[in-house]
Order: sequence, then C-alpha cells, then structure tokens
Amino acid sequence: MAVPRVFVSSTWYDLRYIRENLQYFIKSLGYEPVLSEEGSVFFDPRVHVQDGCVAEMPNCQMLVLVIGGRHGSSFKGTPVSVTNAEYREAVRLKIPIFALVEQGVHNDLQVHASNRGNPRVLDEIRFPSVDATAVFDFIEEVRSNAVNNALVPFRDFADIESYLRQQWAGMMFSFLSAANESARVTDTLVVMREMSERIEMLSRQILRSVGTDAAKMTAALYDTMVSHVAPRELQFIGCRPTPAAILQNDTFAQSAEALGVKLKIVSDKSYSIIGDGEVDRRHLETTSNDYLQMRQELLRILEEFGVSPEQYLAGGKQIQADRDRSEVAGEPSSASPASNPPAAPAAERQRSMPRDDAPTGSKVRLWHSHRHVIAGDPAAHPSSREQVVAFLEEAPARMIATAS
Repeated sequence: MAVPRVFVSSTWYDLRYIRENLQYFIKSLGYEPVLSEEGSVFFDPRVHVQDGCVAEMPNCQMLVLVIGGRHGSSFKGTPVSVTNAEYREAVRLKIPIFALVEQGVHNDLQVHASNRGNPRVLDEIRFPSVDATAVFDFIEEVRSNAVNNALVPFRDFADIESYLRQQWAGMMFSFLSAANESARVTDTLVVMREMSERIEMLSRQILRSVGTDAAKMTAALYDTMVSHVAPRELQFIGCRPTPAAILQNDTFAQSAEALGVKLKIVSDKSYSIIGDGEVDRRHLETTSNDYLQMRQELLRILEEFGVSPEQYLAGGKQIQADRDRSEVAGEPSSASPASNPPAAPAAERQRSMPRDDAPTGSKVRLWHSHRHVIAGDPAAHPSSREQVVAFLEEAPARMIATAS
C-alpha cells in the first residue's frame, strides 16, 4: 500500500536530535520519513550530491522545513543554502510545506527586521541565535510567499509534534470534505441530466401523441438550435435567437445585428466573445460555420414538414395578428390557462404556425392561435387538456435552459 513520503529539510549539525525525533514521529503515523542521512535519498553518482536531495523532492508528498540558527552548506557555490534549495523545489512543485523556526532565531528576527533600515546599526549588532544573517533572509523568503507561507516558532520537539498533528489532521479533514462535496456535486449533475433526458423524452412523446404539426415542427427547430453553439453565443451577447431570426439572416453577424447587437471583430485577445459584442476573429469564423450548418438543418426540417421559409415566417405573423385581434375583441386567449377553446379542423390545424418573435433564453414558449391548440375533442377531459397545453408550452424552455 502506498503511503505519504515526508521530506525533512533542515541543517543537520544543530538540529540532528530534532531530525531523529521527527523520523520516529512520522513513522508512528504510518508515513515514510525521507532524511538524507538515513539513506532514503538516492544519490546518483553521475550528479552532485546536493542535486540528489533536490531531485528526491518530486517523489515526496509533504515537506517539513525546520529552520535553526545555522545557515548550512551553500548549494553548489551559490549564496543560498542546500535547505533553501530544497524548499524552493518544493514550492515549485506545489508540495504542502510545514515550516517551523527555533524560538531564539524567531526572536532575533524581530530585532533584525526592526533595524533593517539602519545598516550601520545592523553591522554593530550580534545575533546570538544565528551564525549568519542569511538565515533571516531565508525566513523572509518563506514568509513572503503568497501561499503556503505559514511559519511557526517552536521551543522543543513537543511543540513540533503538537503542531504537525494538528495540521495533518486538518489536512485530512479538508481532503475528506472536498471529496464528499465533489461526490455531492457529481450526484446532483447526474440527477439533473436524468431529469433533462426525461423531460425531453416526455415532451417528444406528448408532441407525437397530441401535438399539431406546427408544434412538432417548432419543437424540432428549437431542438436543433439547442445542439449548436451559435444560439448560445447570441444569447451570451444579449440577443434572443429564434428560428425565424435565423431563417431571415444568412450569417451569424447579420443575425446578431438584426437582433440588436453589432459585432466588433478584434484579434489576439485572451477571450473569445464578450457581452458588448467584441469577438475574436478566429472564434467568429468557427461560430459562423456552426451558424451556417445550423441554418441548413433548420431549412431541412421545414422541408420535411412541407413548409417553405416564406410560409413559416408569414404563418407566424398571421398567428400574431389573430392573437392581437382576439385580445382586442375580448376573446379568450391561449395564453390564459383557464381558456378552453374549440378545436380547429384538421386542415386548419396543419396550417398553423408558431410566432416568429417567440422569446428565448431563460424562457421559451410555443405560441399558438387560440383556435389552434391541440388535436382531440375539446369537451373531453378539460383539466387534462390544460395540463397538456401547459406542458407543451414549457417543454422547450426546459430544453433550452438545460443546454445553456
């Protein structure tokens, strides 16, 4: 069974007893301690021995950094120490770091920091806890990191043990909480996807059973739009794409302008498209190709239902005019759930068309004339009839919202 490997980084001579205690403590938790003096670091004979310590870092999952009063050996002739080089490698690899500093060194650090602006005074001060002020520079490097920069002073090993137990317990809690939350989110997404599939299946079955040809055609048009990127990009910039708007405009840019947004073509941007209509040139080309493909699919759907684009657009305008006349005359409208209008003859129902200005986005409806609702006997089961009409009106909205 794989276990976490914990790299212990510190100078050896002044902290050898701390390192021994850390070795036994890490083993007692079931982890594997990695200490250079114990042979757990591979020293490749082809490279410098100090490179071996740094090269071992990618094989570890945690770093315990203990800073004492000695600067230690310089890393291959550079101003930084070997311990500092190990620390930088852990930062680069984003390995969790648990850093501790001796209390005496920490106290001297405060004196050094308070006189940093007065070099003459610093030259005269002797810091009994450190052998070089480079130790303070190392500590400041640890503290100045944007993340993973906690640094805790300790008096003896009991302080180190208590701190590490608390931190590693907190890390385990965070890991388990994140795993549980991820599982809950995954379950929620699965449920939402299943609900979406069920709604889509039910809406199709209902349309096949009781829907008019116009309702079936409208559902097919919106279903095609949902499967493409271009309508979602139009919605993103504030437009409300409809089948009619797409059929009336040959290109993506023309459709956007007709719906109230003029595109601004830019190049070498970090984004693809933003709300005010700025769009990257390459993204516009991709979206335009998707738009052309979608428009061809909409035309094929109209052809399958025996309707030309001109008839579709004219039919939508006629239904809107009928609806407006009904509202002026005070007749019941299909928008009212309480209305129960008589059914139209079959031939007239087949000629019925959807409105060309049906809104999209967060809400999409199938609009019908008050004379063209669904097939069947209007006197039979009025409550079920109202429920079917309401479901048919809301089904495309669920489909569009799910895809968005």
